[in-house]
Amino acid sequence: MGKLSRTRAHVIDGLPRSWPDFASKYPLFMKLALVLIWPLGLLLAYMSLKAAVLTDALGQDAHAYWLAAQGELVYGRAPGERDAYLYSPAFVTVLRPVALLPWHLFLALWICLEAAVLCWLLKPLQRRWSVPAFMLCLPEIVVGNIYILLAAAAVVGLHKPAMWAFPILTKVTAGVGLLWFAVRGEWRLLGQGVGGFALAVLVFYALDPAAWQAWLQFLVDHRDGTPDTRVSFLLRCLLAVVLVLVGARKQWPLLLAPAMVLASPVLVGLIPLTLLAAVPRLTGMASPGAKDGLPAPKTPAVRGTPTEFAASGERP
Repeated sequence: MGKLSRTRAHVIDGLPRSWPDFASKYPLFMKLALVLIWPLGLLLAYMSLKAAVLTDALGQDAHAYWLAAQGELVYGRAPGERDAYLYSPAFVTVLRPVALLPWHLFLALWICLEAAVLCWLLKPLQRRWSVPAFMLCLPEIVVGNIYILLAAAAVVGLHKPAMWAFPILTKVTAGVGLLWFAVRGEWRLLGQGVGGFALAVLVFYALDPAAWQAWLQFLVDHRDGTPDTRVSFLLRCLLAVVLVLVGARKQWPLLLAPAMVLASPVLVGLIPLTLLAAVPRLTGMASPGAKDGLPAPKTPAVRGTPTEFAASGERP
């Protein structure tokens, strides 16, 4: 029984160890969630595949990245327009070697990349949770945005702070997670994050100063380009900062994911919620303030409740 107790301290009903108390106190809720997540996942999978086949949604955002990397970078399309490229020149510079491929091959590689990263993010979950969770993220894979990659950056960035340069140089305010280290007073890690961002800017700026000046002007010209009002966007960002503050104080890394959702420049539809795919990995990680700075040791998932063990005659 002692072994079962230790195991249940890490994983309850197939979920990471951040929810053991909740799952044990509200087993009915967990069962209901499992019942609901499957039809919702199947519905989104059907709608995503239908949109990919019957409309031009397949690779809609990825095409903007591919097109921007074809020649001289021009910020000529406003946010919301087809093939509008909104990110810094650094992102498109990294993509240029792959963008030499024909569009359909580039799209295939992009879809495979996002699918592989998503599988990695959901790996801590048991299949009864990870499969519907994967289906919930299919709208993002279909359009080919970068939310899955941003979710991975949040996970890696918790212990490799320089990784936060990626969210900042793409969706800017989505890099709110870098404040985690400031709140916790981890100045060395904060310095690594700020230093990594500064180094990336210096290197890529030297490659194409004109493109960077165009991007900064683009951000200024379209500062009201978010679908919501400036006030609501600022309120979302403020709430995101509060979530990071609470998460850092309470050592709850999983709050980084919803904070990034709230701080996303565009929060319309379900696709930005794909950032929540970082939660399974974040909840299984030790506090960045730990001396070893490593994720918590893996522990096998529980295969059943004490009642199920008793019914089967199997010893836990």
